[in-house]
This record gives sequence, C-alpha cells and structure tokens, in this order.
Amino acid sequence: MPADIDLLLADIDLKNPHSVDKIRAFRNVAKPHTQIFIAVTKNDRQNQRQASALGAKKTILKPLSEIGLAIVIEELRTPHRFVTPSTTTIIETSARAMREIFEQAAQQEPIDIRLIGETGRQIAESVADLGVLEWLDTVRIYHHSTFQHVLLVTGIACAFAQGVGMSIEDIAKLTQAGLLHDIGKVWTPAAILDKTGRLTREEFDIVKRHPKDGYLQLVRQGNIHPDILDAVLHHHEYLDGSGYPDGLAASEITDITRILTICDIMGALLERRAYKKPFTVQEAIAVLFKMADQGKIEKALAVAMAQIFDCALSNIRLPENDLLDSAPN
Repeated sequence: MPADIDLLLADIDLKNPHSVDKIRAFRNVAKPHTQIFIAVTKNDRQNQRQASALGAKKTILKPLSEIGLAIVIEELRTPHRFVTPSTTTIIETSARAMREIFEQAAQQEPIDIRLIGETGRQIAESVADLGVLEWLDTVRIYHHSTFQHVLLVTGIACAFAQGVGMSIEDIAKLTQAGLLHDIGKVWTPAAILDKTGRLTREEFDIVKRHPKDGYLQLVRQGNIHPDILDAVLHHHEYLDGSGYPDGLAASEITDITRILTICDIMGALLERRAYKKPFTVQEAIAVLFKMADQGKIEKALAVAMAQIFDCALSNIRLPENDLLDSAPN
C-alpha cells in the first residue's frame, strides 16, 4: 500500500493476523493526516474495538455497497459535517481565553479566574454533550497551536470527572486545573518546547521549572482554590517518588492531582504534532497500564480511564514503535 495516500478504506478479516499486520505497517509509514476507514460487521463490538485499535478514524458496516461508499465519499467532501457550530465556537473561544490568560501570566498580571471558570464550564458541557472522542477529534481538526494540549487535557479531565461521578464542585476544580496546569510554560523557551528530538539534561531541567513557575504566579494573586494550585504544582509527581518538582510519593499526592496527572499523560500521547503521529486511544491506555505496573500512577485510575474510553482491557497493548521518545514532557 502506498504511504502517500490520503485515505485507506479497508475491508479485511480482522481475525487474520496477516491482514492486521498490513494495516499496522501502513499506519507506521502513512502521512500524519491520512485517514483509515475499516469495514466491520454490524453489532460486533470486538470488530469495532479492533478497528479502533488499528487507528480507524471511522468504521463502516459490511457488506460494502455502492450507496455505502457514496455516503463515505460525501462525508469526505464535507469532513466537518458532523461538527456542530457550537462545538467549534467553544473550542475557538476556549483557545482565545487561554491565549489571554497566558499573556496575562507572561506580563506578571493576575489572571482572570472568572474567564477560566466560564471556559471550564463551557468545555464540561460540550464534552458531556459530544462525548470525549468527538471533542478530541474536533480539537485536533480545529486547533494546532500551543493550546491544543491544554484543550485535550481539559476535555479528558472533564470526561473522566463526569464518568466517575465526581461532584459538580470537583468537576469545576479539575477542569480549571486542566486549563491552568501548563501556565508556567510561558517562561519556557519556545526552542525547547518545540524541539523534535530528545531533550538534553540541561533542557529538561528548564522544562521541569514550569510547574513551580505556574504555581508561584497563581498563588501570588490569592483567589485560586488550594486544590487547583496543588494540581498545577504537582501534576508531574509520581506515586513512586520519581516525579518533579518535589519528589512527592504515595499519600503525599492528592486525589485531584493524581487524576490530572493521568489526564496530562493521556493528552500528551493523543496529541498531534508536526513531528509525531498521535497514539491511538488503545496505545495510550496501554502506556497508562505500564506506568501503573511500574508504580508511577494508580492502577484504579488507569482502569477508570479505559472505561471512560470504552476500551476492552484484554485488547490493549503497547505501541510497537518508539513513539514514547517523542511524547511531550
């Protein structure tokens, strides 16, 4: 299969390892914007999950017909037809809000916490209406700048909080923490943030300053909930004490911070960048399980994240290539 095509439509036996391996090989060399559509049997959830694991942007039902193919072609002609204007409006409004907040932080001015609260509320409502997968897909279509990661993490945090039944107050706190968690990166040089290769030790030491830089900026203005401040400061801490900036371990890390940490990891893995293709949901979940087995994050939270994304735990497995080396810090 040529690697430079824009769309691969596959009607294969998903139980045939040879056919599945061909799709995986294609995915590893395809262009970043290439879409994969896979035909599946109606009501076969195993087929649906396997197609998704192979990176299918969309599944269509077997048997393929001229009408079915015509519908696919029409959808490709108008690729955003299923994205409502309110969805794109919320995403662009959220991005503008983040730009304003980051500029306020860069100028050492107090951030507009009311704007953060309203933006978080709109995102939470949109994720509840759309579902997390459509939110993520829409963010990646309509926003490719610095704020893509923030919007991905916040959407995942909303979906997680709603899915596990957190209180309205805690959903608001987690959402606002998602919007603010990387505010300290306004003082990280762009050359480091945008570097495509592995960071040097000196560069990584500079990146590791961003949680504390963001925390200090936010704590100075004095009107932000302590749980949000803690999550901003400690969202890179791990249960085994190997994280930063304070090397916290186990019970020293609060519940909201633990949740934001796995949402941040998930968002980084699912993020689309010029130098890396996004992980599939199943690959990202597999990374969370590996980190849980290593004692870095809580296993119960990884299981809950898999349930939020409707992943069959028996099917998850780590990616076969070295994508982890290009994941953002």
